[in-house]
Amino acid sequence: MRLLDRYLIREWLIPFGVCLSGFMLLWIAFKLINELDEFAGVGPAEIARYYWVTLPGNFFIVVPVALLLSLMYAINQHSRHHEFIAIRNAGIGMFRMSAPYLLVGVLLSAGLYWSNEKWLPNGLREGEIIKTVQAEGKENPLGPEWITDVKFPNDEANRIWQIPAFNPATGEMRAVGDNPIIIEWKWDEAQPIRVILAPVAQWEDGGWTFSMAKKVDGSDFLIIDIAPTEGFPEVDPMTRSQTLRLEEFDETPMQIEGELKIAPLFDRRAQKRWSVSLAEIDSYRRIHPNIEPEKKAILNAQYQARLAEPLTCFIVVLIAIPFAAASGRRNAAVGVAAGIIACLAFFMVQQFAMAVGGQLFPHLAAWTPHALFGGLSAWQISRVR
Repeated sequence: MRLLDRYLIREWLIPFGVCLSGFMLLWIAFKLINELDEFAGVGPAEIARYYWVTLPGNFFIVVPVALLLSLMYAINQHSRHHEFIAIRNAGIGMFRMSAPYLLVGVLLSAGLYWSNEKWLPNGLREGEIIKTVQAEGKENPLGPEWITDVKFPNDEANRIWQIPAFNPATGEMRAVGDNPIIIEWKWDEAQPIRVILAPVAQWEDGGWTFSMAKKVDGSDFLIIDIAPTEGFPEVDPMTRSQTLRLEEFDETPMQIEGELKIAPLFDRRAQKRWSVSLAEIDSYRRIHPNIEPEKKAILNAQYQARLAEPLTCFIVVLIAIPFAAASGRRNAAVGVAAGIIACLAFFMVQQFAMAVGGQLFPHLAAWTPHALFGGLSAWQISRVR
């Protein structure tokens, strides 16, 4: 069986490579035509780099389609030459014979999950930087990687951050003009509200370090908290200082960037493509424990869809096998067409379920199409003769 497994994988791998590269080129060309006006003044090298760093955003469409067509072709070729009949006559069951394809589905699902979690979020950020450099000729004086006017509430720790300029890649904050970094918070209810004004902050070694700098007019920014209200106990006194290290402030750059990504998802007009990672959603839930029910439902729907989406590759494998492997006098094109229609039905049901019941029943909406089509396909595989 190891020899047969290698043979089946090898015969599938070449069609998959051809389909994947061909569909990816077509998809990128289609997007480039639609987005060409957004690249005014951008050189070919930067355009190529943009589509490279945002490549994972295309995987969720291109990979399942390429997998489906390559499987239908490879399996149908084996069936036409009666190779599956010979294998079955040797006493090998249909599920064991399909094991290499099922393993491919699992590995591609794992790869798609990794791509969505690790590559896609950073790629989308780099892609936006490439676009904004040339947007209307307005370049951020600090650099395109800086995000300006960031407001970040941490409900769990009762802290509010106002950040004039923030660099998520380096974990650095800066004042802009006369607008310093402002953090308002309380250590506990027995303490008054405190305020830090600082020109520079850097995330390092699991905490924030605030430091002094000069304004344009030569005067100093202050790192200072408001004087405690009379009658309150001064448990943790603070004074003016050149540098201030606060490891209690555990808001990471990833959490702040996640806040910026997740906030637009609550706008009904926003694009509903999953551009945030599961880690960012978990972090958002942790620092906003009392989130409104409507926003909580949207996040739950995003979370379950994010988990279920990579398994599309595995379901595609289950759907393709029985339609392409069935032997008999039936025209091969009929089986291929039926398999493609079944996969299209799966994609449509998947999107329809998330659109209709995603916010009300996120678990059912995300996983019912997978369970339904996966179960029916496994049953069909068991009946292949």
